[in-house]
Amino acid sequence: MAPDSLRGIQRRGFTLVELLVVIAIIGTLVGLLLPAVQSAREAARRSACFNNFKQLGLAVLNHESARRTLPHFQGGTGVWGSSLNWPSGATAGNTNNAGRRSGFIELLPFMDETVMYTNIQRGDLTNAPGGPYAYNGFGPWNTAPAMLSCPSETVIVRGASHNYALSMGDAVGVGYCAPGNTADTAMRGVFVRIGYVNTSTPTTVADIQPRNTGIKIKDILDGTGQTIMFSERCKPEVNQQSSWLTATGAERHRQSIAQVATINTTPSACLNVGTGDTLAPGTLYKQCWGRQWTDGQAESVGFNTVLPPNGPSCGGTSTNRDNTQAVLPPGSYHQAGVGATFADGSVRFIDNSIDCGNLGTAMNNKSTGLSPHGVWGALGSRAGLEQQRYE
Repeated sequence: MAPDSLRGIQRRGFTLVELLVVIAIIGTLVGLLLPAVQSAREAARRSACFNNFKQLGLAVLNHESARRTLPHFQGGTGVWGSSLNWPSGATAGNTNNAGRRSGFIELLPFMDETVMYTNIQRGDLTNAPGGPYAYNGFGPWNTAPAMLSCPSETVIVRGASHNYALSMGDAVGVGYCAPGNTADTAMRGVFVRIGYVNTSTPTTVADIQPRNTGIKIKDILDGTGQTIMFSERCKPEVNQQSSWLTATGAERHRQSIAQVATINTTPSACLNVGTGDTLAPGTLYKQCWGRQWTDGQAESVGFNTVLPPNGPSCGGTSTNRDNTQAVLPPGSYHQAGVGATFADGSVRFIDNSIDCGNLGTAMNNKSTGLSPHGVWGALGSRAGLEQQRYE
């Protein structure tokens, strides 16, 4: 029997009303705290992403110090369409890079990826030293370096995918590595293609393989602190090319490249393919950017400073990565803008609202003079001397 002192005590728990009140309070607190937690997590992801930008900038500056030139946007061994491809005139995909190996390969020794670079340069029993066609699979490069992926990316896929992009400057005419197109060896940004001598009718290996055409720091006449080198773009969930697809209105335009032929003269035409964050229904598009870090085509690793950050992307009518005209603005899942590395190694945030000037006209990769695309275009060109306009 319980002691007399406990006989009058009633045992009771929470009532249903009290329990509901406690749950409501907890729910309210979670609702208040969750945005703050998500914001803190994104801040940490953005910080890590910007650290990757910093490392890329240091890699480029160390490359220039060691090799007296910035890395090329596109190059490697061989040249597409020539019977003189290195080594020994073979044209098969495992004998050379088709002249389109991306500049990220050149940077590997300066990104603490010397083993990967050595394995690529060594080749194997199937592939020549330097690797196969840049868009082919190859053991040493089938998995991209981890630092080429932004932690804020929402598409969780690794392999050969990446997020960081090389600047092509402010030109819509981005060119191609075909031997007959001498204009395609030049670009208005800090990265250029490896140049070819006598490209319309190459007769010797020397005609297609000079290796001293890179940009030097002294060539950046607009100032290293006012010229962009890297930014970022979003990768697609699937790698879709070689056929046109029709948008249903559910596809994110920052993961896609729409087919718009008129961008070669009127970049603003690309703005019509976007409805909010998605492609307008009925738009023809492909999704291939960011799925092959070794391929130096514009639609694989490039961006240009024409349309504003996080705007839609457009190419011409090629269903592969081979358009010679493209507007490829940076894109990210950061709030209201993108990260960027400048030629002095600094890292900055570029707001979506940056001045893009006149989008009713376009620059070719061989164009000279001031950029028509406002502050954004000026940051892309290395020698437009646009700063005089803003002083």
